[in-house]
Amino acid sequence: MKDNQAIKTIQYALKNKPVITSLVTEDDLDAILGTTSNIIFLLKGDIFTLGNYAERIRDAGKLIFVHFDLIEGIGKDQMGVRYLANEIGIDGIVTTKSNIILAAKKYGMMTIQRLFVFDSVSLENGIKTIKNSQPDAIEVLPGMVIPRISKRIQSELGVPVIAGGLILDLQDLELALDNGAIGISTSAKELWQWQDMKA
Repeated sequence: MKDNQAIKTIQYALKNKPVITSLVTEDDLDAILGTTSNIIFLLKGDIFTLGNYAERIRDAGKLIFVHFDLIEGIGKDQMGVRYLANEIGIDGIVTTKSNIILAAKKYGMMTIQRLFVFDSVSLENGIKTIKNSQPDAIEVLPGMVIPRISKRIQSELGVPVIAGGLILDLQDLELALDNGAIGISTSAKELWQWQDMKA
């Protein structure tokens, strides 16, 4: 596995708390802040609400990763990344786009690249893309494909793997973690406390 500070930070944050809570509606922010998760993915927000979300999440001592492709009102380019890094103080970016991964690294942000795996062709293309962009971690969607592809991902890419999408119950969550994922991103409230039940 690659060895850099961003990867170490992600690994450390997920070591004992592998559930990443995903904010998809503002109504869930208080509940998310009350979890023991160390990382929050912001999948919802806009240029007007992002600063408030970030401040509250930082005050709760959690790392903030913004899903760059889904945030409204911010240019989907290097200047948008710069704004998030310098003006909002985001810890990291989640995106499908390699150019955004490279820009985020330039501004000192941690990077997670989303990899959608529908079939063997999408897996092959995704591996090639990720080899070029070299994110600090990848989020594989749907998460249920992790048992089938994790060994290949690890041998070819050597970066931490997060499972996301269609992690619907505890069995799905544990299956992904038992098969190479170091974290699970989920908006399913019933899974947010799993790590506390395991303690």
